[in-house]
Amino acid sequence: MPVRSLFAFATALSVLLPTMVEARSLSGSYLAAAQAELRDDHVQAALYYTRALGYDGEDTQLLQRAMQAQVSAGRVGVAASIAERLLALNSENQFATLVAITHDIRRDDPARALARLDQGEQGMTPLLAELLRGWLMMSLGDEAAALDLFDAVSGNETYEVFAAFHSALALALTGQVEAASRRMEGGDTGPVRLNRRSTQARIQLLAATGQKETALAVADDVLATGFGDRTFEVLRTRIEQDDSVQFDLVQTPDDGIAEVLFDLASVLGEEGADVALIYSRLAAHIQPDFAEAQLLVATVLNEQGQYTLATDAFDAVSSTSPQFVEAELGRMQALANDGRQDDAIAVLAGLTRAYPDSMRLHYLHGDTLRRADRPAEAIEAFDMAVSLLGEPSPQHWLVYYQRAVAHHNADNWTAAEADLRRALELEPDNALVLNYLGYSLVEEKRDLDAALEMIRRAVDQRPYDGYITDSLGWVLYRLGRFEEAIEPMERAVELAPVDPIINDHLGDVYWAVGRKREAEFQWKRALSFEPEPEEESRIRLKLDIGLDAVLAQEAAN
Repeated sequence: MPVRSLFAFATALSVLLPTMVEARSLSGSYLAAAQAELRDDHVQAALYYTRALGYDGEDTQLLQRAMQAQVSAGRVGVAASIAERLLALNSENQFATLVAITHDIRRDDPARALARLDQGEQGMTPLLAELLRGWLMMSLGDEAAALDLFDAVSGNETYEVFAAFHSALALALTGQVEAASRRMEGGDTGPVRLNRRSTQARIQLLAATGQKETALAVADDVLATGFGDRTFEVLRTRIEQDDSVQFDLVQTPDDGIAEVLFDLASVLGEEGADVALIYSRLAAHIQPDFAEAQLLVATVLNEQGQYTLATDAFDAVSSTSPQFVEAELGRMQALANDGRQDDAIAVLAGLTRAYPDSMRLHYLHGDTLRRADRPAEAIEAFDMAVSLLGEPSPQHWLVYYQRAVAHHNADNWTAAEADLRRALELEPDNALVLNYLGYSLVEEKRDLDAALEMIRRAVDQRPYDGYITDSLGWVLYRLGRFEEAIEPMERAVELAPVDPIINDHLGDVYWAVGRKREAEFQWKRALSFEPEPEEESRIRLKLDIGLDAVLAQEAAN
């Protein structure tokens, strides 16, 4: 029986025949859990692994997998009980130690957590172990020992950045804000840059030590993208309006431990998504109102296709949090990814009503409507975004570009061209704008020489983009320079081999230079990649009567 069938069969049996013999029930549950794990279905993996423990509660690998699945599903309390069973069998298990420590902290038992760390740190990453130990010492009242521990962390540049950040947080927590700010500024090495949280801490410390103008300048640098960031907007407003802003990013040693787990999660990247999910789940278990941790949990789950769990995590962010807007935007993305486009648009519509002066939200509303093929409504939203721009900055080319696409989709090329040219004024060498405008001019059969120059510039900027390279070949074809068109069009197919339009274009170029058999091959290849119905009909007609006859028919019409 194929492996896929075996998984399905075992899963069905484990659900439908719970009274089957022990080995078969254990096998069925384990296989069902493993298959769920491969799909990143954490809820089902947790269900089946935990069910399997009912048949064999002494298997350390099974305990480990069940514990991991429970954490990933957000049930850290359940995972902690499994961790206790695993530690009884292997007292040095790193993951079980970490889960148990996290639960000890949640239950306000730092002494027990420290004892566990002493027992199980041998298998733990030194950076994680030392940072946890430092904050546990803080929790137990030994501030001097904790600060010494943070200062002693070394090994490589990454370790030293973590150490500097957590040393600064600990100094601030003990009231030594001047020393904390100096630590964050970093002296000759420059400011500590770990993640958004470190920048947020730096700004707060600058403000708390009377360096208001510098704090505002750093916040302005963050906001210089022109698309907004509610957390830093709120922080900047607080600093501008109040000369007595205090440091509050970390208010207890427990916050510090949650910060350790979140910071590690935030730097793991896509390849470490599974571990990032676990660390951020543990951080949120310690501090359920840790908005950034909940957002990271939700983001990973969204990328894994676990949209219901992702939505739950986004919903866990309080409406009073500065991160609420980001959580709603994340929820919108999860809904869109789940195929619930109308619900996603409704979320953005609600945000634009709640924050009518936010250019970013109107822009995102327009972009979502455009993607949903509702160009007229998208244009209205983009118009609102443009009205809120003030004096546009170079980065605002994207607003005009997206509105141009919406105008083009609404068959208003005049307005689309105007927006594309405005985008080029803001960023003259932008490859996307150059390509879109140049290609569209080719399709409009206007200003072909100018279009060729634009597309050449776009190719210079992005030589490995198959779609832009296709545009170069296509404009040469439109200009009747068929031999010149061959090389870029073949290159475009190499770069984007399964795109039906690019393969179709290469077929047209081959036909134009008399390579008709190769042209027919490319058109058949294009059909294999499922082009849009209108394109498919035209390709089939070319195969039936040839390109020359098709062009003659189109000219006659």
